[in-house]
Amino acid sequence: MSLLKQTQLLVTLLLTATLIIVLRINFNTAREFTANESYLNTKNNVNMLALTLSIRPMDEDFMKTCINAMFDGGYFEFISLVRQDGSLVYEKREPVAIHGVPSFFITHVDLVIPEVEAKVMAGWNIFGTLKIKGHPGSSYTKLWETLKQLCLQFFVLGILVFFLSVLGLRHLLGALEKIKHQAEEISNNAFIVNQDIPQTPELKKVVLAMNTMVKKVQSIYEHNLENLSKYQKLRYQDKITGLHNRTSFIKQLAMFTGDESKKARGHVVFFGLTGMEAIEASGNRPLVHKIFKEMAGILDTRTGAAVPDATVYRFPRREFAAILPDTEPRDVMTLVESVIKKFLSEKDRDIPDTIKVYAGISSYDKNDDVGMVLSRTDYALSKAKIGHPGTVRMFRNESFQKALGKQEWKTLIEVAFSKNHFFLTAQPVHSDLGEFHREVFVNMVDQEGIQRKANLFMPMITTLGLASKLDRYIIEESAVFLQENQGSVLAVNLTTEFCRDHLAAAWLRQFLSDKESLSDHLLFEIHENTLINFPEICFDFNGLITGKGFKLGIDRFTMHDASLLLLDKIKPYYIKIERDYLEVFDDPQKADMVLNSLFAITKSLGINLIATKIENETQRLELADKNITYFQGHGIAEIIPLKG
Repeated sequence: MSLLKQTQLLVTLLLTATLIIVLRINFNTAREFTANESYLNTKNNVNMLALTLSIRPMDEDFMKTCINAMFDGGYFEFISLVRQDGSLVYEKREPVAIHGVPSFFITHVDLVIPEVEAKVMAGWNIFGTLKIKGHPGSSYTKLWETLKQLCLQFFVLGILVFFLSVLGLRHLLGALEKIKHQAEEISNNAFIVNQDIPQTPELKKVVLAMNTMVKKVQSIYEHNLENLSKYQKLRYQDKITGLHNRTSFIKQLAMFTGDESKKARGHVVFFGLTGMEAIEASGNRPLVHKIFKEMAGILDTRTGAAVPDATVYRFPRREFAAILPDTEPRDVMTLVESVIKKFLSEKDRDIPDTIKVYAGISSYDKNDDVGMVLSRTDYALSKAKIGHPGTVRMFRNESFQKALGKQEWKTLIEVAFSKNHFFLTAQPVHSDLGEFHREVFVNMVDQEGIQRKANLFMPMITTLGLASKLDRYIIEESAVFLQENQGSVLAVNLTTEFCRDHLAAAWLRQFLSDKESLSDHLLFEIHENTLINFPEICFDFNGLITGKGFKLGIDRFTMHDASLLLLDKIKPYYIKIERDYLEVFDDPQKADMVLNSLFAITKSLGINLIATKIENETQRLELADKNITYFQGHGIAEIIPLKG
């Protein structure tokens, strides 16, 4: 029972007790008043009749007539006249019968009706004694009516006081309810400052203390966020253009080539600027920076519009680069040519015409060596620079060309859906406490019985608009597995297309409602790029999942500025960061500062941190020494078929 209800109950009991006591006092007062009034009336009547009878004391008929007249005109139980010697002259009596008053009231209310006497004189001598007793019916009737009026008045007054007390208590305890809400939000790792300071001194002190605590925690969180962002920029950002640098490029490409999703296949583009030697020799650094910024702006805008998952970089030696995951050669060629054309045709008039741009393109695929991709792309760029300005060259990767064609993939995927040729595998996440969960991967068996991983067929699945359908299959199969293997925990990585699909969201809402028993066993993951590119959709998606009692994690977290700023809004259950991103500096002191800031952020938000791509025990121990407790990778456990 809440404090408000307890207080209301206490106030109600006190109010009821008070009203009962006051009602009883008023009723007793009314009863005494009624008894006194009855006595006075009877006293007046007996005196008046005694005087009347004293006029003709020897005329019994006169006396009887007067007594009858008095009895019939009043409300008496009896009237009697007794001589001085004790003989009865006359008596008039009425049986006691009370109407209109409940019997229980008469039984429980003791009302004393007095018997009053007066002397009847015969000259200077006493003739006899006149006795009159009032009838109790009149007194009980008046007292009963008085009680009903008192009860009605006190009932109305009680209801009025009750509602006024409720309003007063709600107003008084409203501040306490806000304190409770603030405490709940703090326990959920939210930074809530209560702006409504109550006037009650004790509550005011509590609110001010909690606000101070929240502000301190929020200040620490923002300080760590700022430090982490600063270190990330030092390590991965080009100071002139704000683009990612070569170090970031190498890590990102390594992450893509080791991916199990559609991003494990795509293209890398190098752009080379020539004709800047004279400008650099003259020391005109503002113009050099202007050229770099203009090229960066065009490249970032064009690639971002054409390829949502594209990332753009600036290298030393007047070069730029772009990673374009899940792209086709023809589309990449068109995009690169449009970037060069726009730069050459629309560059600022301060930029001399001697500045030329060339581009080299190479494909990358799963398990490609990063060094080989760089060599191929460098070779393509060097070949382009031999040609005329604006030349684009693509390195022809034979293994890439031997891949299935678009129509072949389409047919293969359609058959796989119709004949259910998909199957699931999983890789555990471990800690010292045991298995945290198993991440689910989808695979496909083609018509020749060859098993193909997701990175090979996901691009075509997305192109055909079947990503949401495949995600539904994965979710349903995972649910079946969990129902047959109670105690297991699976994490399903959802595509961006599924998150953006309104029909998929409606289906998921119903699915989660039907499978609420799996809320502690079925987890969902989204890619960091999905969060960065579609934050509002991810917030809604997170609300849908957590509203049903399920949990959401962030996969491939790279500590990007945008994703760091969104962490406190989405508050995922966990984030997965590849080992390379946790070893960001050669300087151990700086590396520890970055990790400490990251730990402070995740701890303050209640987020579990999982290190992935752990290839051996040495790597696990190194990160364990830095207080990381959850690990995933081939050095922890291999990917195996998901079986009961």
